[in-house]
Amino acid sequence: MEIVCPAWYRGVEELVEAVPELADQGVTAIEIHFDSTLYVDSRDAHGVDKLIDCLSRSGVRAYSIHAPYGPQWDISSPDDAVHEHGVEALIDSIEIASVLGAERIVVHASDVVTNGRSRRLERARGVLREVGVVARESGAILALENLPPEYLGHTPEEVSELLEGTDPESVSLCFDCGHANLSGRFEEFADALLPLAVTTHIHDNNGAEDQHRFPGQGNIDWRRFAAAYRASGSEATIMLECLPPENMQWSEAFHRLRLALG
Repeated sequence: MEIVCPAWYRGVEELVEAVPELADQGVTAIEIHFDSTLYVDSRDAHGVDKLIDCLSRSGVRAYSIHAPYGPQWDISSPDDAVHEHGVEALIDSIEIASVLGAERIVVHASDVVTNGRSRRLERARGVLREVGVVARESGAILALENLPPEYLGHTPEEVSELLEGTDPESVSLCFDCGHANLSGRFEEFADALLPLAVTTHIHDNNGAEDQHRFPGQGNIDWRRFAAAYRASGSEATIMLECLPPENMQWSEAFHRLRLALG
C-alpha cells in the first residue's frame, strides 16, 4: 500500500530541497499545497521546471495538489472579488496539476461560514460543477474535502448537497479523518463518506481540536477506520496529512500507520 505524504521537510526552505530528503526516507508520492510561495511559486515557470526535474530524478511523483484555501480564496464567498479569486486559484491548481501529472486536486468548499450558509452552499456547488469539467479535461479530478463544523461540507448530508449535480467523473471526495472526528460521529461519517472518496487525509486529534497529530496520538479508532475502508470497497489513496513524531523517518511512519490500520 503506497502512502502519500505532505510535500514538506523540516529545516529546508524550498520544495526542490525537500524532495530528495523525502525520497531518501522511502517517500514515493506527495501532496503539494499551493497556498503560499514558500516552497514553490506556481507562477514561476523556471521554478516549476526545476521541480519537475527534481521529482523525476528523485523518483517521487506529485500525486495531488491542494488548492489554496482561506478567507481570501473562499469559492463560496458572497463577495464577488473573493469568490473570483478563489475560482482563479482553483483553475491555476488544475493547470499546475496537469503540468506535474497530479491526479487529484483537493478543494475546500468554504472558509469559516458565519451566515448565509444556504446561499454560500449553492455558490460553492456551482463552482464544483463548472470547474470539475475543467479538471476532467485536464486529466484530473476535484476531491472535495469534508471540513470542520464551522465550514461548508462538514456532515455527509452537506457533502451530498455540495456534490449534487456534479459529474462523479469530475468531482469526488477527499475523506478527512481528523475533520470527521470533530463531529463526535466518526464511525457514521466514515461509513457514509468513504464510498465516495478517491483520496484521504489521515491525521488524528482529541475530538475537539483540529490538531493534525500522527495516528495514535489522538482518539480515533484506526482499526474501526480500516474496517470501514475495507467494507466500503474503497480504493481511496491513503495520504498522511501530518508529520511523523519527532526524529522518526517517513519509512518508520509508514510502517507504524500500516500496523495501526491492521
